[in-house]
Amino acid sequence: MVAALDTAQDSRSHSGANGRGDRRRLVRRTAGRPRWTEWETALTDHASTTDHASTTDHASTKDHASEMDQASKGRAGRRSRRQLLARGAGTLAAVLAAEAIARPAGAGAANGDNVVLGTQNFETTVTTISNTAIGQTALTCLAGGTGIALSASSGNGPGVVGDSKVGDGVQGTSFGTGRGVFGRSDGGDGVRGESLTGIAVHGAGFGSAAGVQGSSQSGTGVAAFSSTGTAVFGLTSGASASAVSGENLSAGPGVSGFSAKGTGVKALGNIALEVHGPALFSRSGTLRIAAGNKSATQHGVALTAGSLVLVTAQNDVPGAVVRSAVPHVASGSFTVHLAIAVSKAVTLGWFIVN
Repeated sequence: MVAALDTAQDSRSHSGANGRGDRRRLVRRTAGRPRWTEWETALTDHASTTDHASTTDHASTKDHASEMDQASKGRAGRRSRRQLLARGAGTLAAVLAAEAIARPAGAGAANGDNVVLGTQNFETTVTTISNTAIGQTALTCLAGGTGIALSASSGNGPGVVGDSKVGDGVQGTSFGTGRGVFGRSDGGDGVRGESLTGIAVHGAGFGSAAGVQGSSQSGTGVAAFSSTGTAVFGLTSGASASAVSGENLSAGPGVSGFSAKGTGVKALGNIALEVHGPALFSRSGTLRIAAGNKSATQHGVALTAGSLVLVTAQNDVPGAVVRSAVPHVASGSFTVHLAIAVSKAVTLGWFIVN
């Protein structure tokens, strides 16, 4: 800083016996270097005043001398600018230290204060930001890199609540491969949607993208529940597309249906059921009638009053004509009767409908 202070011309004009004089400085600013700051000027003036008072006291204690001797002593008492700054530096340090002690530490804002950036702000009432301009954003938060632009937490209530009269209450958008909205919970619902009359959760995919997708390592990827309505509903207008499709990459079923009291899977349409590949039915099998017998009974079959038992011979045995297949609903069995006793064993294939 001293190097930036250039040619200073000092002149002292004597006025009276006390030898007072005015010091004038002409400061030239060098290109690329800052001017004197106000505190440097104050230090120089303070040190100059102290030096002038010391010189005056010294002159008053001496006998009168010639004017040339006084001038010589005045030049000897002059100080360089470095010496003046050094003498004033101690005074400035003491002032700054006292100010730092007296100044209170920075604190966050409280009720009625302005928001203080970079620290916590405390309140006991709601803070509201209102933008009355139509179509304008009330608050925008930006974060660099992978930082979080806006974070909200609550002890027992919702962390974030969004409300809109006609638009989206909460909207999330991702322009890359990230998620528009992400929800996570240690024990509850990660994302939950509720609606009084509309759709609680709606997913829309553009092009070949999926509208809604669920995944789980060992549980249910997508679970639906309804008290009296349809839990899962699929709709498509494609001529060769499926409204609901299931696929299993391993050995399990692609689509499974169960009902404790009603129909597990119900098919309706121009063609109610179309099967490509083998079809397995639990109420089907074979029954063997030994040689010399003309009847046999199959046990362990679930039957109803409307069940139909269909039976046909699976090998060619003369006289092996099925006379009847009689179901026994109470015991869960049925008995097949042949027209005559067969000379060798006969195998019957059976299938139960209803």
